[in-house]
Amino acid sequence: MKRQLKRNQQGRGGFQYIVDPQTRRDLQPFVFFDAGVSKRNDEGMFFGMHPHSGIGIITYFEGGNLVHQDSGNNDDIIKSGGVQWINAGNGIFHAEGYRMPKGVNPFDSWELAIHQLWLQLPPELENGSTGYLNLQPENIPLVDNVKVIAGEYKGVKSNLDIPFDITYLDVSLKEGEKFVLETPLNQTRGFIFLRSGEASIYEDELTTNTLHILEENDGEIEIIAKENTKFVIGLTVPTDHKMFLGGGSIHTNKLSFEKAQENIQSLSSTVI
Repeated sequence: MKRQLKRNQQGRGGFQYIVDPQTRRDLQPFVFFDAGVSKRNDEGMFFGMHPHSGIGIITYFEGGNLVHQDSGNNDDIIKSGGVQWINAGNGIFHAEGYRMPKGVNPFDSWELAIHQLWLQLPPELENGSTGYLNLQPENIPLVDNVKVIAGEYKGVKSNLDIPFDITYLDVSLKEGEKFVLETPLNQTRGFIFLRSGEASIYEDELTTNTLHILEENDGEIEIIAKENTKFVIGLTVPTDHKMFLGGGSIHTNKLSFEKAQENIQSLSSTVI
């Protein structure tokens, strides 16, 4: 059986893709996705301390280095091509910045590619302890032309230890090359996001700046590059929890949401 496209989702502001209720239902526990390429001629972009709760965040990026600080006393610089995981649990504040890589002339332009994926934590974890992990690019497994960001590919497991049954890959294809993937067991929800180039999944064209939502089944995925192409693909076991949203928090019920907001309020006096 072929696993084809269900529909395409354009980005809000050209960058935010899982924001409306229907798309969240189609992809849950994937509940938010920021992705795109920013052409810059400055030192980078930076976001001050801000809170999250009830979610796990995977950030995969290229072009600049990620500078991170959080209320859990984590303070890191992750090199271009690395991955960051944050378990927001019952509440965490973090600040992040993407810094111009070394060797770039401040007057020259450079490109920053960001892919930030939020996952809704299950009820037993949404008010639990926070967690943090980063992987430098040399610690991300490469199998042929596939970087294993999370999950497993051809028997090779990611070093990202997260409480989700997902597959998250960054695939590079040359013109005419084919990527074929049998859907991992029960990972019947998923998407493809074309980073660059042109490709097709069976008779459907894949285009950049579009979230391509896959049919919800366990069929085979086949993608053919029409030119040199890069894309990320995310697959997950479905969940159907309710969603209570507010700011950077997503919880399964009102009580859990309110509990986390109380914790965030208490943390705010120490970090802001």
